[in-house]
Amino acid sequence: MITSAVAVPALLIAQAVPELDGADRDADVSLPPDLADPSPPRASGQPDGEVAAGRHRGPAPARRTPPVPRVPEQGPGTFQVAAAPAVSTEGATTYRVEVEDGLPFPASQVAQFVEETLTDQRGWATRHRVVRVDGHADLRIVLATPETVDELCAPLDTGGRLSCRNGDNVVINAWRWQFGAESYTGDLTGYRRYVVNHETGHALGYAHVGCRKPGELAPVMLQQTKGLEGCEQNPWPARADLVDH
Repeated sequence: MITSAVAVPALLIAQAVPELDGADRDADVSLPPDLADPSPPRASGQPDGEVAAGRHRGPAPARRTPPVPRVPEQGPGTFQVAAAPAVSTEGATTYRVEVEDGLPFPASQVAQFVEETLTDQRGWATRHRVVRVDGHADLRIVLATPETVDELCAPLDTGGRLSCRNGDNVVINAWRWQFGAESYTGDLTGYRRYVVNHETGHALGYAHVGCRKPGELAPVMLQQTKGLEGCEQNPWPARADLVDH
């Protein structure tokens, strides 16, 4: 059973037809190139005290990069709900942010990122008012381990690498949150903005669309995790999806 770690009313997965975004089940899950260990830094060529004094020294040790946090494939199915300030919710779509226990992403930081994304005027905020709460909410935005995502997204076969919208649940795969997608190589922040906007877009009533014209900005409701169909990556709906609305 999947439960939240705080005493808030649980939202049952609705029976509505779920929406899905992500890579194919059999996609290569190797780390994107932008996450590979960088080459050791080159020497600046500037003398330091010992070199200036004529004494030789061995090469400086290569600078170590911090290890990439591990994303477990399976979590306990319990969640931390990010605290939210008390604000007016009149006329708004409310959501709360939850992060599965055992993930290396603090709930407060994930919630701040989601809130910044959903209130940005390049996003859905140009047409919708969405407000974050920490109690009962219209939507649950959940960051979960791959196996928990599979459970929350059922009956969809998410294969451990997909994200989805299933009823009132906006379910984001923590593996994707950590590693992104090939279409956003080198831009993990951009990918995270995209996946939040894409799955929340489904909850706001927007369906999948294709690339309208090669070379143009991709609509957010294009399944950009799978590819861009000739369009350019774009995490913001106001640039494409809402232009004609």
